[in-house]
Amino acid sequence: MRPQEYYRQVFVHLKNCFQYYDFFIATGNELAAEGCDPAFPALAAPLDQLGHCTLERALQVHLPIIGERSQSVLMPIDFEIFLGDENHRLYAEKETQKKYFEQIVPVAAFIEQIFRSRGLPYLLDYTPSGGHFLFQNQLGDPATQALVEIGYLEEDLIKACNYIDPHDLRRKFGVALDAARAFSGLGKLTEYIALMTMDAFRDSETKGLYPVTISDSLERCINLDNTWSEGSPFMRSIRSPFSLHKKNQEKYGNDHQPPLVDVIGAVFDGRAIGQENDMDLIIDCMWDLKLAATHAQRYTGDIPNSNETLIDFIREYQKSDLCAFHQDFDGETDIPRGKALEKAKEEPNIPDWARNILYFPNPSALQPKNLVGLVYDFYIHANWKPKHIANVLRDLYQDPAHGWTQDFFKYPAEEKANYWARVYSAVALWRTGGLNVTA
Repeated sequence: MRPQEYYRQVFVHLKNCFQYYDFFIATGNELAAEGCDPAFPALAAPLDQLGHCTLERALQVHLPIIGERSQSVLMPIDFEIFLGDENHRLYAEKETQKKYFEQIVPVAAFIEQIFRSRGLPYLLDYTPSGGHFLFQNQLGDPATQALVEIGYLEEDLIKACNYIDPHDLRRKFGVALDAARAFSGLGKLTEYIALMTMDAFRDSETKGLYPVTISDSLERCINLDNTWSEGSPFMRSIRSPFSLHKKNQEKYGNDHQPPLVDVIGAVFDGRAIGQENDMDLIIDCMWDLKLAATHAQRYTGDIPNSNETLIDFIREYQKSDLCAFHQDFDGETDIPRGKALEKAKEEPNIPDWARNILYFPNPSALQPKNLVGLVYDFYIHANWKPKHIANVLRDLYQDPAHGWTQDFFKYPAEEKANYWARVYSAVALWRTGGLNVTA
Protein backbone atom coordinates (compact mmCIF):
# COMPACT_ATOMS: atom_id res chain seq x y z
CA MET A 1 0.00 0.00 0.00
CA ARG A 2 1.26 3.47 -0.90
CA PRO A 3 1.68 5.87 2.04
CA GLN A 4 -0.88 8.24 0.54
CA GLU A 5 -3.46 5.46 0.35
CA TYR A 6 -2.74 4.52 3.97
CA TYR A 7 -3.39 8.10 5.01
CA ARG A 8 -6.59 8.17 2.96
CA GLN A 9 -7.94 5.19 4.88
CA VAL A 10 -7.10 6.59 8.32
CA PHE A 11 -7.56 10.31 7.68
CA VAL A 12 -10.81 10.73 9.61
CA HIS A 13 -9.20 9.11 12.65
CA LEU A 14 -6.00 11.11 12.24
CA LYS A 15 -7.91 14.39 12.03
CA ASN A 16 -9.72 13.59 15.27
CA CYS A 17 -6.35 13.64 17.04
CA PHE A 18 -6.09 17.34 16.14
CA GLN A 19 -9.51 18.49 17.36
CA TYR A 20 -7.98 20.96 19.86
CA TYR A 21 -5.53 22.52 17.40
CA ASP A 22 -5.49 25.15 14.69
CA PHE A 23 -2.10 24.01 13.37
CA PHE A 24 0.13 20.95 13.30
CA ILE A 25 3.80 20.13 12.82
CA ALA A 26 4.89 18.29 9.65
CA THR A 27 8.29 16.61 9.45
CA GLY A 28 10.33 14.95 6.74
CA ASN A 29 13.77 15.17 5.18
CA GLU A 30 12.34 16.69 2.02
CA LEU A 31 11.46 19.82 4.03
CA ALA A 32 15.15 20.69 4.37
CA ALA A 33 15.05 21.80 0.72
CA GLU A 34 12.26 24.23 1.68
CA GLY A 35 14.39 26.08 4.21
CA CYS A 36 13.73 23.96 7.31
CA ASP A 37 16.52 23.05 9.71
CA PRO A 38 18.34 20.02 8.23
CA ALA A 39 18.97 18.66 11.74
CA PHE A 40 15.19 18.22 12.22
CA PRO A 41 13.29 19.38 9.14
CA ALA A 42 9.90 20.51 10.43
CA LEU A 43 7.32 23.19 9.72
CA ALA A 44 4.17 24.44 11.39
CA ALA A 45 1.16 24.46 9.05
CA PRO A 46 -2.51 25.50 9.45
CA LEU A 47 -4.81 22.60 10.20
CA ASP A 48 -6.56 22.97 6.85
CA GLN A 49 -3.31 21.76 5.24
CA LEU A 50 -3.33 18.44 7.13
CA GLY A 51 -4.81 16.69 4.11
CA HIS A 52 -2.26 18.19 1.73
CA CYS A 53 0.67 17.17 3.94
CA THR A 54 -0.57 13.60 4.43
CA LEU A 55 -2.84 12.56 1.56
CA GLU A 56 -0.60 14.19 -1.05
CA ARG A 57 2.89 14.59 0.44
CA ALA A 58 2.87 11.65 2.90
CA LEU A 59 4.73 13.62 5.55
CA GLN A 60 4.94 12.67 9.20
CA VAL A 61 2.75 14.76 11.49
CA HIS A 62 3.11 15.80 15.12
CA LEU A 63 0.73 17.15 17.75
CA PRO A 64 1.78 20.42 19.41
CA ILE A 65 1.80 20.22 23.20
CA ILE A 66 -0.11 23.51 23.49
CA GLY A 67 -3.52 23.60 21.85
CA GLU A 68 -5.31 26.38 20.00
CA ARG A 69 -4.99 29.71 21.85
CA SER A 70 -3.59 27.86 24.89
CA GLN A 71 -6.93 26.21 25.67
CA SER A 72 -5.44 22.73 26.08
CA VAL A 73 -2.17 21.12 27.13
CA LEU A 74 -1.20 17.62 25.99
CA MET A 75 0.53 15.09 28.24
CA PRO A 76 2.87 12.92 26.15
CA ILE A 77 4.73 10.41 28.33
CA ASP A 78 7.44 9.11 26.00
CA PHE A 79 9.30 5.82 26.48
CA GLU A 80 11.70 4.02 24.17
CA ILE A 81 14.53 1.55 24.04
CA PHE A 82 17.88 3.23 23.47
CA LEU A 83 20.83 1.34 22.01
CA GLY A 84 23.36 4.15 21.56
CA ASP A 85 25.30 3.73 18.32
CA GLU A 86 23.30 0.57 17.55
CA ASN A 87 19.85 2.16 17.59
CA HIS A 88 19.59 1.27 13.90
CA ARG A 89 18.97 -2.34 14.97
CA LEU A 90 15.43 -1.38 16.00
CA TYR A 91 14.72 -0.48 12.38
CA ALA A 92 16.66 -3.24 10.64
CA GLU A 93 13.89 -5.81 10.39
CA LYS A 94 10.70 -6.84 12.11
CA GLU A 95 11.82 -9.93 14.02
CA THR A 96 14.75 -8.09 15.61
CA GLN A 97 12.39 -5.34 16.70
CA LYS A 98 10.06 -7.90 18.30
CA LYS A 99 12.96 -9.26 20.33
CA TYR A 100 13.83 -5.80 21.68
CA PHE A 101 10.19 -5.08 22.48
CA GLU A 102 10.25 -7.98 24.97
CA GLN A 103 12.06 -5.57 27.29
CA ILE A 104 9.83 -2.58 26.55
CA VAL A 105 6.48 -4.29 27.15
CA PRO A 106 6.87 -4.83 30.93
CA VAL A 107 7.76 -1.15 31.40
CA ALA A 108 4.75 -0.05 29.35
CA ALA A 109 2.51 -2.44 31.31
CA PHE A 110 3.77 -1.00 34.60
CA ILE A 111 2.98 2.56 33.52
CA GLU A 112 -0.41 1.41 32.24
CA GLN A 113 -1.15 -0.03 35.66
CA ILE A 114 -0.32 3.33 37.27
CA PHE A 115 -2.98 4.88 35.03
CA ARG A 116 -5.61 2.18 35.23
CA SER A 117 -5.41 1.60 38.97
CA ARG A 118 -6.11 5.29 39.52
CA GLY A 119 -8.75 5.65 36.80
CA LEU A 120 -6.59 8.03 34.74
CA PRO A 121 -7.66 8.13 31.05
CA TYR A 122 -5.02 7.66 28.36
CA LEU A 123 -4.27 6.63 24.80
CA LEU A 124 -1.25 4.37 24.31
CA ASP A 125 0.37 4.77 20.92
CA TYR A 126 3.25 2.40 20.08
CA THR A 127 6.18 3.54 17.96
CA PRO A 128 8.93 1.39 16.39
CA SER A 129 11.19 2.18 19.37
CA GLY A 130 8.67 2.45 22.23
CA GLY A 131 5.51 4.45 22.69
CA HIS A 132 3.57 7.43 24.03
CA PHE A 133 0.91 7.73 26.72
CA LEU A 134 -1.30 10.66 25.73
CA PHE A 135 -4.09 12.61 27.40
CA GLN A 136 -5.40 16.15 26.99
CA ASN A 137 -5.94 18.76 29.69
CA GLN A 138 -8.46 21.54 29.10
CA LEU A 139 -7.79 24.97 30.60
CA GLY A 140 -10.58 25.84 33.00
CA ASP A 141 -11.21 22.25 34.10
CA PRO A 142 -10.61 21.58 37.82
CA ALA A 143 -8.00 18.91 37.03
CA THR A 144 -6.05 21.28 34.83
CA GLN A 145 -6.24 23.99 37.48
CA ALA A 146 -4.64 21.53 39.91
CA LEU A 147 -1.79 21.16 37.41
CA VAL A 148 -1.45 24.93 37.18
CA GLU A 149 -1.07 25.14 40.94
CA ILE A 150 1.92 22.78 41.08
CA GLY A 151 3.67 24.36 38.07
CA TYR A 152 6.63 26.73 38.24
CA LEU A 153 7.88 29.21 35.65
CA GLU A 154 11.30 30.83 35.43
CA GLU A 155 11.49 34.49 34.44
CA ASP A 156 13.16 33.71 31.11
CA LEU A 157 10.45 31.16 30.31
CA ILE A 158 7.74 33.71 31.13
CA LYS A 159 9.34 36.15 28.68
CA ALA A 160 9.51 33.46 25.99
CA CYS A 161 5.85 32.52 26.49
CA ASN A 162 4.73 36.15 26.38
CA TYR A 163 6.57 36.82 23.12
CA ILE A 164 4.25 37.09 20.10
CA ASP A 165 5.37 36.56 16.51
CA PRO A 166 2.47 36.94 14.04
CA HIS A 167 4.49 35.13 11.38
CA ASP A 168 5.09 31.98 13.48
CA LEU A 169 2.07 29.73 14.08
CA ARG A 170 3.70 28.41 17.25
CA ARG A 171 3.93 31.93 18.71
CA LYS A 172 1.12 33.78 16.96
CA PHE A 173 -0.74 34.29 20.22
CA GLY A 174 2.06 33.53 22.68
CA VAL A 175 1.40 30.95 25.38
CA ALA A 176 -0.97 31.75 28.25
CA LEU A 177 0.96 31.49 31.50
CA ASP A 178 -1.61 29.16 33.06
CA ALA A 179 -1.09 26.80 30.11
CA ALA A 180 2.68 27.04 30.66
CA ARG A 181 2.21 26.28 34.37
CA ALA A 182 0.03 23.28 33.50
CA PHE A 183 2.84 22.14 31.18
CA SER A 184 5.28 22.48 34.10
CA GLY A 185 2.91 20.56 36.37
CA LEU A 186 2.70 17.73 33.85
CA GLY A 187 6.49 17.64 33.79
CA LYS A 188 6.60 17.16 37.56
CA LEU A 189 4.03 14.36 37.39
CA THR A 190 6.06 12.75 34.63
CA GLU A 191 9.13 12.79 36.92
CA TYR A 192 7.01 11.14 39.61
CA ILE A 193 5.87 8.40 37.23
CA ALA A 194 9.44 7.96 35.93
CA LEU A 195 10.91 7.51 39.41
CA MET A 196 8.18 5.04 40.37
CA THR A 197 9.01 3.09 37.23
CA MET A 198 12.77 3.22 37.86
CA ASP A 199 12.17 2.02 41.42
CA ALA A 200 10.06 -0.91 40.24
CA PHE A 201 12.76 -1.94 37.73
CA ARG A 202 15.84 -1.07 39.78
CA ASP A 203 17.10 -4.69 39.62
CA SER A 204 16.95 -4.89 35.81
CA GLU A 205 20.71 -4.83 35.29
CA THR A 206 21.32 -7.68 37.75
CA LYS A 207 18.80 -9.70 35.71
CA GLY A 208 20.66 -8.99 32.47
CA LEU A 209 18.06 -6.48 31.27
CA TYR A 210 18.38 -2.87 30.20
CA PRO A 211 18.09 -0.41 33.10
CA VAL A 212 15.28 2.13 33.15
CA THR A 213 16.57 5.73 33.05
CA ILE A 214 15.32 9.28 32.60
CA SER A 215 16.51 10.30 29.15
CA ASP A 216 19.30 8.43 27.34
CA SER A 217 21.81 8.73 30.17
CA LEU A 218 23.28 5.25 29.55
CA GLU A 219 24.51 3.69 26.31
CA ARG A 220 21.79 1.02 26.51
CA CYS A 221 18.61 1.62 28.46
CA ILE A 222 14.86 1.86 28.54
CA ASN A 223 14.65 5.63 28.16
CA LEU A 224 11.80 7.47 29.84
CA ASP A 225 12.33 10.45 27.59
CA ASN A 226 11.02 13.34 29.66
CA THR A 227 12.84 15.96 27.59
CA TRP A 228 9.50 17.00 26.04
CA SER A 229 8.86 18.75 29.40
CA GLU A 230 12.07 20.79 29.17
CA GLY A 231 12.15 24.04 27.25
CA SER A 232 9.45 26.31 25.90
CA PRO A 233 6.06 24.60 25.63
CA PHE A 234 5.38 26.24 22.23
CA MET A 235 8.41 24.40 20.77
CA ARG A 236 7.32 20.95 21.96
CA SER A 237 5.36 18.39 19.95
CA ILE A 238 4.93 14.62 19.75
CA ARG A 239 4.28 12.34 16.77
CA SER A 240 0.55 11.86 16.28
CA PRO A 241 -1.21 8.51 16.41
CA PHE A 242 -1.67 7.15 12.86
CA SER A 243 1.33 9.12 11.59
CA LEU A 244 3.90 7.56 9.33
CA HIS A 245 7.24 6.93 11.06
CA LYS A 246 10.13 7.26 8.60
CA LYS A 247 13.22 6.93 10.79
CA ASN A 248 13.99 3.61 9.09
CA GLN A 249 14.38 5.49 5.79
CA GLU A 250 15.39 9.01 6.78
CA LYS A 251 17.79 8.32 9.64
CA TYR A 252 19.07 4.82 8.92
CA GLY A 253 18.96 4.71 5.11
CA ASN A 254 16.68 1.67 4.75
CA ASP A 255 15.17 2.92 1.53
CA HIS A 256 14.30 -0.62 0.46
CA GLN A 257 11.72 -0.69 3.26
CA PRO A 258 8.33 1.02 3.22
CA PRO A 259 7.85 3.77 5.81
CA LEU A 260 6.87 2.42 9.21
CA VAL A 261 3.85 3.68 11.15
CA ASP A 262 2.81 4.31 14.76
CA VAL A 263 0.07 1.98 16.02
CA ILE A 264 -2.45 2.47 18.83
CA GLY A 265 -2.30 -0.25 21.48
CA ALA A 266 -4.92 0.90 23.98
CA VAL A 267 -7.46 3.59 24.83
CA PHE A 268 -8.76 3.88 28.41
CA ASP A 269 -11.53 6.35 29.25
CA GLY A 270 -11.19 5.91 33.00
CA ARG A 271 -13.58 2.96 33.14
CA ALA A 272 -13.54 0.90 29.94
CA ILE A 273 -10.46 -0.26 28.05
CA GLY A 274 -10.09 -0.96 24.35
CA GLN A 275 -6.81 -2.78 23.91
CA GLU A 276 -4.79 -4.97 21.59
CA ASN A 277 -2.76 -7.41 23.71
CA ASP A 278 -1.00 -9.14 20.81
CA MET A 279 2.30 -7.27 20.51
CA ASP A 280 3.28 -9.34 17.49
CA LEU A 281 0.22 -7.97 15.70
CA ILE A 282 1.03 -4.40 16.72
CA ILE A 283 4.56 -4.72 15.38
CA ASP A 284 3.29 -6.44 12.24
CA CYS A 285 1.07 -3.38 11.70
CA MET A 286 4.07 -1.05 12.05
CA TRP A 287 5.69 -2.79 9.09
CA ASP A 288 2.56 -3.23 6.94
CA LEU A 289 0.54 -0.13 6.03
CA LYS A 290 -2.43 -2.16 4.82
CA LEU A 291 -2.61 -4.10 8.08
CA ALA A 292 -2.14 -0.86 10.04
CA ALA A 293 -5.00 0.81 8.16
CA THR A 294 -7.30 -2.08 9.04
CA HIS A 295 -6.21 -2.01 12.71
CA ALA A 296 -6.76 1.76 12.87
CA GLN A 297 -10.50 1.38 12.21
CA ARG A 298 -10.89 0.15 15.80
CA TYR A 299 -10.04 3.57 17.21
CA THR A 300 -11.65 6.97 16.67
CA GLY A 301 -8.44 8.94 17.22
CA ASP A 302 -9.98 10.93 20.05
CA ILE A 303 -7.34 11.54 22.72
CA PRO A 304 -8.97 11.25 26.17
CA ASN A 305 -9.24 14.26 28.45
CA SER A 306 -8.11 14.18 32.05
CA ASN A 307 -10.82 14.12 34.71
CA GLU A 308 -11.17 14.40 38.47
CA THR A 309 -8.96 11.34 39.00
CA LEU A 310 -6.00 13.51 37.99
CA ILE A 311 -6.70 15.70 41.03
CA ASP A 312 -6.37 12.61 43.22
CA PHE A 313 -3.10 11.70 41.51
CA ILE A 314 -1.76 15.21 42.05
CA ARG A 315 -2.64 14.94 45.74
CA GLU A 316 -0.76 11.66 45.86
CA TYR A 317 2.26 13.36 44.30
CA GLN A 318 1.96 16.25 46.78
CA LYS A 319 2.40 13.81 49.66
CA SER A 320 5.55 12.31 48.14
CA ASP A 321 9.21 12.89 48.88
CA LEU A 322 9.58 14.09 45.30
CA CYS A 323 7.10 16.93 45.76
CA ALA A 324 8.91 18.07 48.91
CA PHE A 325 12.15 18.00 46.91
CA HIS A 326 10.56 20.04 44.10
CA GLN A 327 9.25 22.63 46.56
CA ASP A 328 12.68 23.01 48.12
CA PHE A 329 14.23 23.38 44.67
CA ASP A 330 11.73 25.98 43.45
CA GLY A 331 12.03 27.98 46.66
CA GLU A 332 15.84 28.06 46.88
CA THR A 333 17.57 31.39 46.29
CA ASP A 334 19.69 31.59 43.15
CA ILE A 335 23.39 32.39 43.14
CA PRO A 336 23.83 35.59 41.09
CA ARG A 337 24.72 35.15 37.43
CA GLY A 338 28.37 34.44 36.83
CA LYS A 339 29.12 33.71 40.48
CA ALA A 340 27.96 30.09 40.49
CA LEU A 341 30.46 29.05 37.82
CA GLU A 342 33.27 30.88 39.62
CA LYS A 343 32.44 29.01 42.81
CA ALA A 344 32.15 25.67 40.98
CA LYS A 345 35.62 26.03 39.48
CA GLU A 346 37.00 26.35 43.01
CA GLU A 347 35.17 23.24 44.29
CA PRO A 348 37.79 20.65 45.41
CA ASN A 349 35.44 17.66 45.75
CA ILE A 350 34.68 16.92 42.11
CA PRO A 351 36.62 14.65 39.73
CA ASP A 352 38.69 15.97 36.86
CA TRP A 353 36.22 14.86 34.19
CA ALA A 354 33.46 16.93 35.81
CA ARG A 355 35.77 19.91 36.25
CA ASN A 356 36.68 19.71 32.56
CA ILE A 357 33.02 20.29 31.63
CA LEU A 358 33.13 23.62 33.47
CA TYR A 359 35.82 24.81 31.08
CA PHE A 360 34.73 23.00 27.91
CA PRO A 361 30.93 22.58 28.23
CA ASN A 362 29.92 22.34 24.57
CA PRO A 363 28.41 19.81 23.99
CA SER A 364 28.98 17.86 27.24
CA ALA A 365 26.80 20.14 29.39
CA LEU A 366 23.83 19.35 27.13
CA GLN A 367 24.29 15.55 27.07
CA PRO A 368 22.30 13.46 29.58
CA LYS A 369 25.10 10.88 29.94
CA ASN A 370 27.39 13.66 31.21
CA LEU A 371 24.78 15.72 33.06
CA VAL A 372 23.67 12.81 35.23
CA GLY A 373 27.24 12.33 36.48
CA LEU A 374 28.03 16.03 36.81
CA VAL A 375 24.93 16.65 38.92
CA TYR A 376 25.61 13.55 41.04
CA ASP A 377 29.18 14.62 41.81
CA PHE A 378 28.22 18.16 42.81
CA TYR A 379 25.16 17.05 44.82
CA ILE A 380 26.36 13.89 46.54
CA HIS A 381 30.14 14.29 46.69
CA ALA A 382 30.47 18.08 46.98
CA ASN A 383 27.18 18.63 48.89
CA TRP A 384 25.92 21.44 46.64
CA LYS A 385 22.26 22.45 46.67
CA PRO A 386 20.47 21.33 43.49
CA LYS A 387 19.37 24.87 42.60
CA HIS A 388 22.98 26.05 42.79
CA ILE A 389 24.05 23.24 40.45
CA ALA A 390 21.41 24.60 38.10
CA ASN A 391 22.97 28.04 38.45
CA VAL A 392 26.31 26.61 37.27
CA LEU A 393 24.63 25.21 34.16
CA ARG A 394 22.81 28.51 33.65
CA ASP A 395 26.12 30.39 33.70
CA LEU A 396 27.54 27.99 31.12
CA TYR A 397 24.52 28.22 28.81
CA GLN A 398 24.39 32.01 28.95
CA ASP A 399 28.01 32.47 27.88
CA PRO A 400 28.14 32.80 24.06
CA ALA A 401 31.90 32.24 24.14
CA HIS A 402 31.17 28.51 24.26
CA GLY A 403 29.79 28.56 20.73
CA TRP A 404 26.32 27.22 21.49
CA THR A 405 24.16 26.53 18.45
CA GLN A 406 20.99 26.14 20.51
CA ASP A 407 18.63 29.11 20.64
CA PHE A 408 18.51 29.95 24.34
CA PHE A 409 15.57 32.30 23.78
CA LYS A 410 13.29 29.65 22.35
CA TYR A 411 14.80 27.17 24.82
CA PRO A 412 15.51 29.49 27.80
CA ALA A 413 18.83 28.88 29.53
CA GLU A 414 17.60 29.26 33.11
CA GLU A 415 14.70 26.87 32.57
CA LYS A 416 16.91 24.30 30.84
CA ALA A 417 19.50 24.46 33.63
CA ASN A 418 16.81 24.09 36.30
CA TYR A 419 15.27 21.12 34.51
CA TRP A 420 18.44 19.05 34.27
CA ALA A 421 19.70 19.88 37.75
CA ARG A 422 16.31 19.20 39.34
CA VAL A 423 15.69 15.91 37.53
CA TYR A 424 19.13 14.40 38.03
CA SER A 425 19.47 15.64 41.62
CA ALA A 426 16.23 13.80 42.41
CA VAL A 427 17.63 10.70 40.69
CA ALA A 428 20.85 10.99 42.72
CA LEU A 429 18.87 11.35 45.95
CA TRP A 430 16.76 8.31 45.05
CA ARG A 431 19.83 6.23 44.20
CA THR A 432 21.43 7.03 47.57
CA GLY A 433 18.29 6.23 49.56
CA GLY A 434 17.28 9.79 50.40
CA LEU A 435 14.12 9.89 48.29
CA ASN A 436 11.48 7.17 48.43
CA VAL A 437 8.96 6.74 45.62
CA THR A 438 6.78 3.66 45.39
CA ALA A 439 3.81 2.81 43.20
